[in-house]
Amino acid sequence: MPCDASPAAQTVELPEGWTLTLTPALNLISLTLRDAAECPREHGFHPGPLPSAFADQQPVLRLTDIGDRELRASAEQLVVRHLERVAAAQANADAFGVQFPDLVPLLAGLAGEVPGCRDRMDIDPDRLTVRLSLTTDAAGSGALLVLVTSWLGPQGLKNTTNGLSMEFDGPSRGLAVTLDQVHAAGFLSWLRERGA
Repeated sequence: MPCDASPAAQTVELPEGWTLTLTPALNLISLTLRDAAECPREHGFHPGPLPSAFADQQPVLRLTDIGDRELRASAEQLVVRHLERVAAAQANADAFGVQFPDLVPLLAGLAGEVPGCRDRMDIDPDRLTVRLSLTTDAAGSGALLVLVTSWLGPQGLKNTTNGLSMEFDGPSRGLAVTLDQVHAAGFLSWLRERGA
């Protein structure tokens, strides 16, 4: 007999060591997916009152323990949504890594050119894409500003979009530049081409 591999036929369960907290909130149930360190990872809601079996607000260890079929389906969707978000973020990070196998030397060259430049890469929690942050104190803010405006071209900062932000701290005269994955790729490609 063939196995049904469709998502509807798959049993969804919590990742190892993770829990689900069900909390009543007015006429809704708030669902919070927590990792093994009890940090909240994903939130969702389900209409209706909390079943009496969960009135003590003990964390759910297995989704199969949720007897209410619709509530269990909402919990399963929450887990699936989290796993899909993680997979999308990982795919974007992997693609960025493939595009920039020379990332460490590129950023080292940038740090050599901009005094006190510090870099940080993380994942934008909304877009699930790579985000590059460059910060520097007063000594390097001018050099970083010149690099970014040179990369942007003749129109300079007039061409900026939602994927790039610059914040100047007046008292410290430091500069923080944040680039989304598309802008980070453009900036790093430009640095590579100019031999930074």
